[in-house]
Amino acid sequence: MRPHAPEMAEQYRAKEYWTDRLLIDFLEAAVSRVPGKVAIVDDRFGAVTYRALQDRVWRLAVALNQRGIRSGDCFIIALPNWQHAPALMLALGYLGAIGVHMPVLGREREFEGVLRASRAKGIAVPACYHNYDYASMVDSIALAHEVLELKVAVDLENAPPGWIDFEQLLEEARRPAPDREWRPGADEVTSVLFTSGSSGDPKGVIHSANTLNACNTTVAPIYGFDSDTVIFMAASLGFSAGLIHGPRLAIYLGATLVLQESWNAEQALQTMAREGAAFTLFTPTLLHDLLESEIFAEYAPRLVLQLILCGGANVPRHLLRKARKYLPNTLTSVIWGMTEGIGTACRPQDPPDCVTGTDGQPFLGAELETLGPEGESLKPDTEGELVMRGPQRFLGYFGRPELDDEIFLPGDWLRTGDIASIDSKGYVKISGRHKEIIIRGGANISPAEVETALSSDPRIRQISVVSMPDQRLGERLCACIVLTESSVSLTLDDLKEMAKQAGLAKYKWPERIQILESLPMTPGGKVLRRVLQEQVHTVLVRDDLAG
Repeated sequence: MRPHAPEMAEQYRAKEYWTDRLLIDFLEAAVSRVPGKVAIVDDRFGAVTYRALQDRVWRLAVALNQRGIRSGDCFIIALPNWQHAPALMLALGYLGAIGVHMPVLGREREFEGVLRASRAKGIAVPACYHNYDYASMVDSIALAHEVLELKVAVDLENAPPGWIDFEQLLEEARRPAPDREWRPGADEVTSVLFTSGSSGDPKGVIHSANTLNACNTTVAPIYGFDSDTVIFMAASLGFSAGLIHGPRLAIYLGATLVLQESWNAEQALQTMAREGAAFTLFTPTLLHDLLESEIFAEYAPRLVLQLILCGGANVPRHLLRKARKYLPNTLTSVIWGMTEGIGTACRPQDPPDCVTGTDGQPFLGAELETLGPEGESLKPDTEGELVMRGPQRFLGYFGRPELDDEIFLPGDWLRTGDIASIDSKGYVKISGRHKEIIIRGGANISPAEVETALSSDPRIRQISVVSMPDQRLGERLCACIVLTESSVSLTLDDLKEMAKQAGLAKYKWPERIQILESLPMTPGGKVLRRVLQEQVHTVLVRDDLAG
């Protein structure tokens, strides 16, 4: 791990970005102020008040401890946007255990990677979700890696051997509240968020209570959020943005969190209007669907939204302009950031051209610079690699110290892997990525992972997966392939079946195949992805014109 330098930590505490309080402290404060207020409501399991949430969290903490979960143990939370996920996160916080968060979208490959990397002692998943048997899948992986002593399922009707239903776990608690000696420190590891790396291996991003809380203490004052704020969250709580701006922000404020389990634009509009949502976070795909909904014109006047943060992928500027036109009382701003540390967004007082033309300014406490090829600081309006530091900066990669050496720079600086310029007023413009991650509808996809899964087919000599632009999702996957022989054939349906058999989640399947005679290569034998991507884009334009 790479803790913050002592002088930086002292500065963050002096400015109260770090309060040395745990999320459970904010929960208890909310219970003292507004015990009967709705804390979380979801469309599957209903509403829970702050008092009831605290009771569930206490009982969960006791039951988990009775079942062997201790301080420092990893526990995977892979659930839909249900109130069970925040409750488990809080219960683990009482124990000093580490919440390992991942989206429920994953399948065998994703779960296997996280289980192998985290060596988790426990897991919570839906018993069956979208007709997929999570319990059986987890059992097969856990047996191979000899992990998971505790397996919890939500909505479990017929428990397989070795599993316990969430509600049954609650009933097991034999004490009314956890012992206070369980309390961890605010600088200790509290959460690990796994994200795909360029190699395809999962990377566990380590955060403490202080670094995660700083994402809230430095954002809430900018937008005037308080306990009366109603937060609507359709983005997955398994991703950092959904987790931080959803349950963590709501509990920090003592506000109400409204969760949507599965995305539906019409339902989202109706729910936000009914609940009086003031803030939400969307991917560009979700914002596109909202603005194009058949009932948008009917419900837009009923919305009291103050802020929509839009990120997770490149945000088309026409979406921002359209949102500004049809939601004139709502600030719709790009949010740039990374799991390793929050970054930038626009503010209510920013002029319209900055809102629609930049990626905003750093959040409170965060510092950004651009560096040249030799690591030199660049002048304003000069493109270079973006680096950041601040109270939100993560603590390193879980069990991967070699990756820490690649990303951390002297002076507490963190390499972002993004190309950007910063103007004289501090507004940031992201122009590209060093990283090869493809972002489809807000979900990160490692090209290397997909390539590895498909390259074993004897018909494929070479394969490179690149992005292609998409108006709704931002990016889709195109598989560029050199065949072993000109006489063999390979179709997109063939690729999809191969991806399915390899256990890739459906959102990682290629959506176009491009058969080539050769791939552009460096003298050292590496694929020139940018050149290849430009070739694909040229073909797409040509096909559009021909069509």
